[in-house]
Amino acid sequence: MEAIIVGFSGLISDPFTLVLMFFGVFMGIFFGAIPGLTATLGVTLMIPFTFTMTPVQGLSLLIGIYVGGISGGLITATLINIPGTPSSIVTCWDGYPMAKKGQPGKALSIGVFASLIGGLFSSLALFTIAPQLAKISLIFGNWEYFSVALMGLSIVVAMASKDLIRGLIGALIGLLLGAVGMDVVTGVSRMTFGTWQLQGGISVTALMMGLFAIREIMDQTADIHKPKQKLNVGKMSFLPPFKEMGGWVKATGIGSLFGTGIGILPGIGQNASTILAYDQAKKVSKHPELFGHGSPEGICASESSNNAVNGGALIPLITLGIPGDMVTAALIGGLMIHGLQPGPLLFTQNLDIVGGVMVVYFLSNIVMYFMELGLMKAFVKMINVKLSLLFPVIIIFCVLGVFTLNNRIFDVWILVVFGIVGYILNQLGIDMAPVILGFILGPLIERYFRTGMIAANGNFADILTRPIAVVSLIISFLFLFYPLISHQIHKLRLKNKKN
Repeated sequence: MEAIIVGFSGLISDPFTLVLMFFGVFMGIFFGAIPGLTATLGVTLMIPFTFTMTPVQGLSLLIGIYVGGISGGLITATLINIPGTPSSIVTCWDGYPMAKKGQPGKALSIGVFASLIGGLFSSLALFTIAPQLAKISLIFGNWEYFSVALMGLSIVVAMASKDLIRGLIGALIGLLLGAVGMDVVTGVSRMTFGTWQLQGGISVTALMMGLFAIREIMDQTADIHKPKQKLNVGKMSFLPPFKEMGGWVKATGIGSLFGTGIGILPGIGQNASTILAYDQAKKVSKHPELFGHGSPEGICASESSNNAVNGGALIPLITLGIPGDMVTAALIGGLMIHGLQPGPLLFTQNLDIVGGVMVVYFLSNIVMYFMELGLMKAFVKMINVKLSLLFPVIIIFCVLGVFTLNNRIFDVWILVVFGIVGYILNQLGIDMAPVILGFILGPLIERYFRTGMIAANGNFADILTRPIAVVSLIISFLFLFYPLISHQIHKLRLKNKKN
């Protein structure tokens, strides 16, 4: 309660923070609605521009983009069957069929309402779970942090990639990139190839902008000449048609629970949560046959789930310093710009910032609801902007943002190089999530493992005396080896059927 009170008083004493939050939500919806311009891209683009702001102001802008970006993806998913963000893929299954039946406004109203409920539910979880988890994490030692970070990376490798081998390759690339610079324990330079600019490691912002912004532009320029489909929303309403929504309460509740729970697990993100919530909502529905044909329950399950992940993903970020999804991985850069280290010490040393994050996230969901529905026609007009005009502006923002952060042209070269590297990896089918999480979690895994080994005099068996670490390690191995085991079981079953 103290954090929430401090957060509210901070917002009241600094109205400019609220202005930045409103602007962030607006920009987020815009980025989320245009296919390819995801919430992650919006956050990474704006991180350098928060350098001159206070920490709460900067985080308010970024969290506003986060909330607006995840919800904004439902606009094109509903109207043209193309998700603005990957998290809105499942919304296409029922949103677009409803729009084809001549009810686009109804589908959008239901989707935005479900987004609001999912976001508010996860904000309550953020208020209640985060402080308790922060208290527990204060007893964490080297082995606990090592195993939890390893668990997060293992889950991402297993669930974010269609192919386990490609996921492992992506994680390995990320781990190697995270090892560039000064050794975290001994202070010795490594993998710098004689370049003094790499002594401090690779810039997080330059790397992420390259892998997301430049790579995405390179991907989409192949289709830039194709004409864009004009969008039309029809009539809009601030309240969804509750009488026609059937079992929306059950579907929205399932989506909110699944989204928040999966968001808390490090690194999984919205894609897995929406599919699981949709599947579960279909199983408990009285009319499962309507799913995939314009079911309001399907829209509710998908949109409440992907927005509930937001609040859940913020919990491990501010309590453990481990991102819950790709956007919170980018938010780490926003914290570090202001010299803040996410983790349990935030609650004791920077209570105003923690409270500000909680309150801004709660308010951003309310602002998102009214802004997205109230300005829906304006957003649709903005979506119709030609990519040939939009992409050059984004590139300029990338270059300016990366250069002004450290005032060195070397970071711009990092941006360009990793844009090309990201494009090549994408063409090879390697997902960006394991690369990014490997880059961010790699130094944590290495630091806590080596310091744990030093403290235990080289005896790795010392980890067996730490129950939390042991459980986290078991979960890590289960996620990594489960696909291999299930594949072998499937092969055995096929052989038995043939016999």
